[in-house]
Amino acid sequence: MTPTTPHDRTTPRPDASSTAVMRRALVEPLTGVRLEEHPVPTPAAGEALIASSLVGICGTDTHAVAGHHPFLTSTYVPGHEAVGVVAGLGEGTTGLEVGQRVLLKPNVACGECVNCAAGRTNACEHLAWIGCDPSRALSGGMADYFVAPLTNLFPIPDDVDDETAALVECLATPVHAVRIAGDLTGARVVVLGAGSIGALTLVAARRAGAATVVVTDTEPGKLERARRMGADGAVDATAPDADEQIRAALGGPADAVLDCVATERSLCQGVGVLRRAGTLLVVGVPPREATLPMPIIQDFEIRIQGCAAYTEADVEAALGIARAGGIPVDELVSATYPLDDLATAFETAAATSSGKVLVTP
Repeated sequence: MTPTTPHDRTTPRPDASSTAVMRRALVEPLTGVRLEEHPVPTPAAGEALIASSLVGICGTDTHAVAGHHPFLTSTYVPGHEAVGVVAGLGEGTTGLEVGQRVLLKPNVACGECVNCAAGRTNACEHLAWIGCDPSRALSGGMADYFVAPLTNLFPIPDDVDDETAALVECLATPVHAVRIAGDLTGARVVVLGAGSIGALTLVAARRAGAATVVVTDTEPGKLERARRMGADGAVDATAPDADEQIRAALGGPADAVLDCVATERSLCQGVGVLRRAGTLLVVGVPPREATLPMPIIQDFEIRIQGCAAYTEADVEAALGIARAGGIPVDELVSATYPLDDLATAFETAAATSSGKVLVTP
């Protein structure tokens, strides 16, 4: 089936009472994706039932299908990049209204551990993920309906459409990464990898005040998109002189490198283009362990910083960028498929990594 164009959709009516059974997607690592029928979930106190409107397919999901994700190794219900409409509330629950549009922050924190107390809910000692849960207790939004705590649902302002809202969760990860990188005002920044997260990292770095941003990738289409989105340089990561090209485009070594690929090759390249006392931020999910040039890391006093998801403040900041028109939807969204075409949607997302594929139930 031909995918719909990015703006050829309507929001589903929030009416869970019409059926006791819904469709939901299943990702089966090393096997594929399929739909199953499942009872419509019932929200508990403090939770809301959401009628899904748009759900993004993340690289996490396509990597899991291929068996390349280090943590998602058994069947789960995907859909952590979800936008929907409140269809029901748990008993005694207030704070949202039926019919209200919301977006999902999928990482669920305990609120009580040392990191939660410090405001680092993304590093919660008991962190769980809606849409990335092999136990399926926290099923994702790639279904007709899903349930989430109210604390994980953010109202969507009227001036933000569903398609833009569906990219806010993606943007929150780069927003978090550039925040913990430190002050980037006037900085020289390199973004390794120009997929959806890499492209949004370019957006976040600019918003954080970076003076020069150079992006690398292996696909010409992604590099061209990075140029259109304002990158000061776009370099083929596999070129023999890639490091020299990066430094030339930057005007010197990098102050910070944000690695959205996180392979051994990209991590070593990141170290190679940093200045002394620079910072390498690991934004992508590494598919396996890596050996790094530790003598250089020690002697140059390079900081290697892991970047895991986002906090509530990062989501709010990403939503603010969305409201200001800072998310280039037309550059990022390549196709939208109905839930019935789940397999085709995943095949497209895996094959066409230069664009975000969305699913609408």
